[in-house]
Parts: sequence; C-alpha cells; structure tokens
Amino acid sequence: MLEPPSSTLLKTLSALKLCSPRDLRRCRGYVRRLTRDLPAFDSIWIDALVQSRRLTAFQGQSLEMSQGERLQVGPCLLLERLGGTVTAETFLARRRDADDVCVLKLTSAAPEQLRPQSELLAKLVSVAADFSHPAIVLPQATQAVEWPSAGERRLVSISRHVRGPHLAELLVRRGRFPTSVVVEIGRQLLDGLAALEACGLVHGDLSLTNVRITPQGQSVLVDTGLVSVFRPEFSFHTIRSADRYDGLAPERISAGLPPSSSSDLYALGCLLWHLLAGRPPFAAGDSLAKVAAHQTQTIVDVREWVPDAPDWLAKTLLRWTSTNPAARPRSLREAANDFGQPTRGGRRRLASFRGEFDRSTPRKPPTESNSRWPLTVATIFVMSGAALSLLDQGARNFVLSLTRPREEISTRETLRQPAEESPNIDREPQPLPAPDASGRITLAPNGRYLAEDIAGSGSLQIVGDPSHPAEIVIADRALSLWAEHIQLSHVRFTRQPSETNPASSLLIADCQQLEVRQSRFDQIGDDSIGTRRRGAALAWRPQESRSRRETQVVLRNVVFAGTTPAVYLNSLPNRFAAENVLKVGRGDFVQLSDSGATDWICELRFVTLRGTGPLLRCWTTQESPPLSRLTLSATNCVFDLDRSASDETRPALITWMTGRLPSNWTSAIDWQLEGILVPPDINVITRIDPSAVRRMPIDESQLNIDGLVAARFEFAGPATPRPENSALLSSDAPRASASVPGIDAGSLPQAP
Repeated sequence: MLEPPSSTLLKTLSALKLCSPRDLRRCRGYVRRLTRDLPAFDSIWIDALVQSRRLTAFQGQSLEMSQGERLQVGPCLLLERLGGTVTAETFLARRRDADDVCVLKLTSAAPEQLRPQSELLAKLVSVAADFSHPAIVLPQATQAVEWPSAGERRLVSISRHVRGPHLAELLVRRGRFPTSVVVEIGRQLLDGLAALEACGLVHGDLSLTNVRITPQGQSVLVDTGLVSVFRPEFSFHTIRSADRYDGLAPERISAGLPPSSSSDLYALGCLLWHLLAGRPPFAAGDSLAKVAAHQTQTIVDVREWVPDAPDWLAKTLLRWTSTNPAARPRSLREAANDFGQPTRGGRRRLASFRGEFDRSTPRKPPTESNSRWPLTVATIFVMSGAALSLLDQGARNFVLSLTRPREEISTRETLRQPAEESPNIDREPQPLPAPDASGRITLAPNGRYLAEDIAGSGSLQIVGDPSHPAEIVIADRALSLWAEHIQLSHVRFTRQPSETNPASSLLIADCQQLEVRQSRFDQIGDDSIGTRRRGAALAWRPQESRSRRETQVVLRNVVFAGTTPAVYLNSLPNRFAAENVLKVGRGDFVQLSDSGATDWICELRFVTLRGTGPLLRCWTTQESPPLSRLTLSATNCVFDLDRSASDETRPALITWMTGRLPSNWTSAIDWQLEGILVPPDINVITRIDPSAVRRMPIDESQLNIDGLVAARFEFAGPATPRPENSALLSSDAPRASASVPGIDAGSLPQAP
C-alpha cells in the first residue's frame, strides 16, 4: 500500500492552499513508480507535485527544508526567488485577495529604524495611489511582518510585476544598442522621472537591472524610491556588486547626499552611455575602484567609443554626467523637454528591437592598398617561425594574397544580380549580390556565395538569415571588403580546399569599424597542424586616411574553428572587444603587428579558448622598443590553451615576439580580470626571441595579477566545432559571480 505524505506536510499544503486532495491523488502513479517497494518519503511527494506543476521549484525546495511557513508573507504566497542581498530579498509572488502575480521585496530593518522606514514606505504607497506613468513602478502596498525563525521584523513592499528582460540581460546577449533605440529608452525613462519629480519623489537607483523592456516597447523603472527609504545616504559599508555603482553621482560620494533629481539625471546619462558603448563609463571590476573613478574622473565623450554617435546626443550625455551638479539641467522636466518626448513610433521601434532579441536567441540550438602592410605581414610571418615554422609556403601565399593593390578591387558589384534563394546548400556557390543604395547586401537563407572583392563608401553590411545563415566559400582568395564601417551578421565562412592558395585568410577587412555578429569561421579540411596554413581567419587593417581614435573591432557571438589564428590586427585599434566568442583548435586567438608605443584596450567577456595557442601574440620589429600600454579587461572567460604541447612549446596567455624586453614590461599590461578560469599549469607571459628561434625565460613573480583562477574544470564534450561541447560542465573553482564562465553555447551559431 502506498504510504501517504506525512501529517506535517499535509497540514502545510492545506494551510497554504498549495494543492488539493485531488492533486495528491493525481500524483500517486508518479510516486509509485519512483518508490516501488521503498517508503514514499515526503521529498518524493513534493517532487511529484513540482513535476505536475502544482508547486514551483522554489516552493518545493522550501517544503523539503521544512521552511514552508516562509512561503506566506503577509497577503502573498511566494512563487520564486528573483534575487537578493544580505539585507533584502525579492520574490515573485501571488496575492491571495486579487489572485494576480506581483513582486514582493523583503527588507531587514534595524529595530530603531523600523518605524521611520515603515512610515516612509507608507508615504510612498500613498503617493502611488494617485500616480500613474507607464515607465514607473511604485510600491502598491506595505506592511511589517514577523520573519519565522529569525526573531526579527521585516518590511514588505509589494509592486506590480513587469514582464520582460532587464537591460543588463539584453546588453550581455545582444551587445551595444542602436542609437535610435537608446534615444527612445532615454525619452521614456526621462519622462517618467520628470513625472516623479513633480510629485516630490526620485528613483535613487537607476541601473541596468532596474529597467525592464516590455513586449509592447515600453521601458519600465522598478524599485522606485526604495533607496530613499532604506539607503538615503551613500556608505562604503553597503555591500553591493560593482555594477550597482555604474551611475553613482560624485556629489553623493563626497558629501554623502541622498538621491536627488540631479543624481538621477547623472545615473540616466551613465546608463545611456553604457547602452551606446556596450560597456560602463568606468569598467573597473572592483566596487571601491569604480566609486573612486566616479568621484575623481570625468566621463569621456561617448564618441571616443562610438564614433557614429550623433553629436547632439554625445553633448547631451556630457552635460548630464558633469561632475558639477550645477552644470547639469536645472530639472528633469527641463532635460526631458530638451531631449524630446516619447513617441508611438519610438515604442514600435523598441518593441521590434525587443522582438528581434527573442527571435535571435532561441532557447534550443538549431539542428542544423597600402604596400607597407604586406611587408609588415611578411616580416611577422617569417618571425612566427619561432613558434611555428620558417619560410612556409602557405605563409608566403597568405602574404601574396594581401599585396593586391586597392585599385584592383572590383567595382562590378553594381552590375551583379542577387542570387536566387534556394535551400540546396550543396549547389555551386553563386556571386555575391549587389549592395543596395544603403550599402546592404542581403543573403538568401541557406545561400552559398563565392568570396570576392567588394568596395563601398560609408557603411557596408552583409546580412544573412538568422534561422538559416548563408555560407561564403573561400577558394582561391579571401572575402576582401573595403569601407569605412563594415558589419557582418548570420554568415558562415568556409574554406574550399585549394592547392593554389591554401593559406589565405577567410576575411580581410579594410575599415575603421568592424563588427561581426552571429557568424562562424570554419577551416574545412584543416584538421592537422601539418597542413601549415598560416592565414588568420579574420585579418583587419585601418584605412590610412582616418585617425586611430575612430577604430574598433567588435566580435559578438562568433565561433572560430580550425588550427589557424582567429584574428590578425595589422594595427592597434582603439578598441578590440570580443563577447561570447569561441575559439577551438590550435592557433592563436589574436595576432598583433608591431604595437609601437600606442595604448589600446582589449575587452573580453564570456570568451572560451579551447586547445588554442596564446590569447595574444605580439611582434615587435624594432630593437627593444617600448611596449605599448595594454588594458586587458576580461570577465567570466575560460582560457584552456593547448595542453598537448611539450613544456618547451606550451603556449602562454601572452607571447611577446621580441629580441629583448624593455624595462617597462612588468607595467605594460593593466590587468582587469574577474572570474577568469585557467588550468593550474598555465604560463601567463612568455618571450620568444625570433633570431634565436627559442623560448626565453621570464620571471613571472614580478607580475601582479588578480582575477585568474587556476582550477580543474571539464567541458560538456570533446573539442569539436559544436559550441555545446565547449560549454563548461563542472569546475572546482569558486564563482566570482552568478554567471557561468565561458560561452553561452545556445547564443552561438551552430555547426552544420
């Protein structure tokens, strides 16, 4: 006979009205299959109720831990835990009286602060009764409750639930936002903040995680006014993650002032800056360092990171983020009038952007010329024999493929006709379609195209279908593009075996700004280092007529598979960024030409290197030159370099190809690392003398590096071009954050 749940569990389920006797009877078959001849423990009944969706996973866990009494808080039944800190927790809940879903926040209060904070919350709720704005969520109810087993009273605030992802989630998975979308978000939020200001209220905690985007295209600020109740004065003793200080106004730090309309405007300026640039104004990973930066430094013009940002928008953000509050607009309403009001067209644009995000990130993976540059490249590839091989025929072919003068770039693309759409991926590759008037080339779903030379002016975009990416086949030469701004998305590059030119790159880009999204670079047939192909999958060089401050190379959701280097940079871009990028197979991740004395920034987020060469290999062609200042900012990455090599040839994270390191080599790199997982025996820096063709020792004890976590870890599968195999399965390392280090395999383009 099947043993029923214990009387304690039955009493709790009945008191909280979590399920009925009929629900328990429906679970009997599941429980009987699990128990067979064993006793039916309460945990099995609870699991059966979770499987039948009568309980949420959070409710089931609470019942198993005998904490069922905590599921009822005031008039609400808790459904899920959304997050929390030492002093506050946020839950998704259901109100019993209205039977609707809401958000419940539980905040600990010191006994002496309980009454004044409760009165402030009640005042906030009373204002909310007469306040209505689509961009603002205020608490709708509040009360103080006894918290079981803690011996303390906690304050409860209840607000409506906003369905939609927050900006931090969108930014990580989508990358920096288009200017038009950022402007509409700013207008909606600013209009809501101005309405708050008219009621004598401020938000006080503008951050990416406190702004949600609804499917209807509305930006909504949550947790409004709670900082003014619980943390009115800034304190270094408040335990918060570093990202919560991205918009902290300097006057609040120096004078300990409470939030104000002016500080809200500063925070909004920082938030819009962050969305435009894809990174915060101050990217320090340490909370105190970020606070100090806001207090002592000036936020730079966003055009230094986003050259195409409109002048009026950049100047507006400079004014809003001024360190002097008097230099900002006198009121939020004044700022809103200058910035513009939300429009119906803007909401439609934001809703479309939000919908594109949903479609481009499925939950389940789908089933299926300057003459000096070739000379510099030639020098580098001769020198690279220290790590690879000298005078390689493939390397010579790669250099020759770069020496074609720019005058030879074909202009016949305007005479070509778009290729026919066809799902047959085995057909012969067709010529690439002609760019339209805006410089956009739209590729057919599952289309196959032959790489060519394409010249454009201004912007050049090559866009494939998100569900069925197009394939660009490289045979005798690479896809060579020339324009000021180049964007590629939903494209797969493959190499067709060729005896005439086995070493050319897959893509050669001459531009100021290069952005590659949702694309793959696959070296078909290149499964052995014995093939000696030396062409980098992606080679980039800037246009000579432009200043270096305008250059950037950005990779988002990109896969490099094969034994060749992933990226070759002929010159230092102002910014190199890689987010959710996978490199599988021997070959360096980034190769850099002579860096000279120019400073540059390398940003890496959720990057996985598996069985590769160095993260960065840099050549210097002068005798003992000063090393450039490299800011290496990396977060939640996994660097698993080639472990099959011997101790003498095992790659290091950074390899300097130079005869002698100058005296500043220990301070040349500004390490800004957080949650970087590496194997225990990894070398951080090594030097290879090209003339001696051998590795030279470096005393790594002189380096001061934080953020590298050496530990044992395991991937989900063998090292293949399939991204899901390179997702992190397990690790002995402690987590620096809730995010899993390495790639998000579900957001990467899948192998065919």
